[in-house]
Amino acid sequence: MAGREHGRRHRVSVLSGDDEPRLSPTALAFAAVFVIVIVVAIGAGILFLNLLSEQGPDLAIEVGYDGSTLRVHHEGGIELPPGDFRLLVDGRDRTGDARFEDASKGRNFSVGRTLVVSAPAPVQGVQVRYEGDQGAHVVIAERYAEEFVRTGRDDPWAMDFPPSATTTPRAAEVPPREYTFPPAPAPKGLAEPPRAGHLYVAAADSFLPSSGEVIRCDGSADEVEITEALRRAGTVELLEGTFHLSRRLTVPGYTVLAGQGRTRTVLSVENASDPYQPIEIAQPYVTVRDLRVEGQGFFRISASHVRIRDVVATSRTRDGRLLPSGGNGMFFVWADRSDVEDVEFYSCTAYDCSTHGFNMNQDFSDRVPRTTRAIRFVNCYAALCGYGTAGGSRSPWITGFDLQETQDLVDCQLINCISESNWESGFHAEPGARLDGEMREIGPRTRCEGLVLTNCVAKNNGWRNTDPGRFFLSGFYIHRNAVLSGCRSIHNRNAGFYVQGGSSLLFDRCTDSGSTYGWRIMKSSQEIRLSSCTSSDARAWAIWAAYASRLQVENFTQVRATGARGVQSILGWYKDNARYGRPVTDSTFEITVIGPSPLAPINRDGSGNRFEIVRAGG
Repeated sequence: MAGREHGRRHRVSVLSGDDEPRLSPTALAFAAVFVIVIVVAIGAGILFLNLLSEQGPDLAIEVGYDGSTLRVHHEGGIELPPGDFRLLVDGRDRTGDARFEDASKGRNFSVGRTLVVSAPAPVQGVQVRYEGDQGAHVVIAERYAEEFVRTGRDDPWAMDFPPSATTTPRAAEVPPREYTFPPAPAPKGLAEPPRAGHLYVAAADSFLPSSGEVIRCDGSADEVEITEALRRAGTVELLEGTFHLSRRLTVPGYTVLAGQGRTRTVLSVENASDPYQPIEIAQPYVTVRDLRVEGQGFFRISASHVRIRDVVATSRTRDGRLLPSGGNGMFFVWADRSDVEDVEFYSCTAYDCSTHGFNMNQDFSDRVPRTTRAIRFVNCYAALCGYGTAGGSRSPWITGFDLQETQDLVDCQLINCISESNWESGFHAEPGARLDGEMREIGPRTRCEGLVLTNCVAKNNGWRNTDPGRFFLSGFYIHRNAVLSGCRSIHNRNAGFYVQGGSSLLFDRCTDSGSTYGWRIMKSSQEIRLSSCTSSDARAWAIWAAYASRLQVENFTQVRATGARGVQSILGWYKDNARYGRPVTDSTFEITVIGPSPLAPINRDGSGNRFEIVRAGG
């Protein structure tokens, strides 16, 4: 429209100094405010129009990949005729190479249709670029390697494509691999003993002991008899058998609740009308040990000085049903109106669960920050946690160990713990914002101090996830003031170690093998140190860092990284997104590269960086 005139040209009157109208200070102030408001409104309108034009029309895609063929499925949104879009694979236009899986339905890319294109591995990103007349020519849909659905028949997580809302592929249900760990510290005792008294409680199918007082259950609402025993005695021993509970069980303070072993004493919890049926520990100095909880049961701990030892928790019943859980975790620490401290989970297992395996959080409804402090996880295991909301989970964000959400976290230790084949991350700690349901900040950022993970293992996490919003999918998602020592990541769908908005982190002698990215460090991260760490057989990059400063990568070994976009490790790039695709600055990279590759070990974008790259044999 440039160069065209609209309407008549106005006359311009030139005033002499004497004729110039004079305004009062109040009128001048009013006029200035009026002008500012008009300018701001015009600027906001222009910005809105620019943002609108840059977004383009809506499109949702899903990408399946078997290592040689990409399948791009139209999930919803605009219908695109030929010429209105481009299909980009790692930034290259592959539109002319693509074909429709069912060519008989015409040439438009519409809902339910799938484009197929040959693409030998590796492929890191697929984008659909809009070329029509409903806005600027911009990328309107994208998927990256960690989000691709595995469709190769030899892959244990292969599935039909596109996956449906209820698709929940899973690896074979096997016991945890026997890793060789250094000896763990012994369990910590409690400073206060249980109350006096000892009672046995027998299930309907239990054999009675030869001596001692016994309360007998009838196999229905057995929480009534167990509660009576806990009221009368400080130590309650559940005999071998299955106890059937339909309501919450509250364990009072200064009490021991013990079974005969994690396979011999079973608390089966089921309530058809209300899935929220916790084993509630709201008073201090409680020990629970040597039993199994299944169905809708979970531990809800809102008191200090608690010990949970040799306990298994699962949402799966003996007859194979996966029941919904009303709790945030099978082992759930909840800072409800007070801080919680000195809690230890020792040799505890969360397996096949419809919620988090282990979770810590707080009630922030009164806007008062609270702290979980001096929490220990020793020899604990979380596997097959999460199935997506369509598959039976309470949330699409289920992890193995969810260590921090809304609460402050101080002095938390994990030793010799394993997190395997969970829906999102293996070990997870949120970066710090306290948000409401509409993602508005409602309080000060959370504190994290003294988080230490030693000899922990994260394996195969994220692969079962079919939720369209999947995001974390990593072995370790850690943010700030933490030390990871001797930790291992194995074949996680996204990153082995994922840092977003992080600071003051040390990874000491940590390893990743076979994840898409060994280390992924993003979004204003700083003061991150990798000391004597190794990435082996990364499916894309050994290190992916952008918008980060003062990284110290010392004595890093990069073994057979597959690479993508011309490099085995990449700096500064973030999905062609200028907001987060900022340089890495003032950092050090000491990398030994092992394995033949035509790709450069790492790009050298950014400023103030020092590189020392050594190529070794192999």
